[in-house]
Amino acid sequence: MSKQFQRDFGVYCCPHIFHKEKPVLVVVRDEDCDWQFLCGNDTDDECHYVGVGHLLDRDTSLEALVNLEKNTGAERDDIEQVWKYFDLA
Repeated sequence: MSKQFQRDFGVYCCPHIFHKEKPVLVVVRDEDCDWQFLCGNDTDDECHYVGVGHLLDRDTSLEALVNLEKNTGAERDDIEQVWKYFDLA
């Protein structure tokens, strides 16, 4: 069986994602191993801490990112595109 997110695993998401205004286009696993699910728009607003299951219910393609390593991320231009991986500088 392949690795999956625990549905109650806590992650950060921007307000646009939290309020279902925009799709997840950027996912980052930072140096502290915290996960961030973002819409890609710069915002100074505080992120929300949620169970990743809420995000997976809306977009099952996020499950493919479960193996992101520390200090890496993935992005896409829209939800129809494949994820492109990158290292955090």
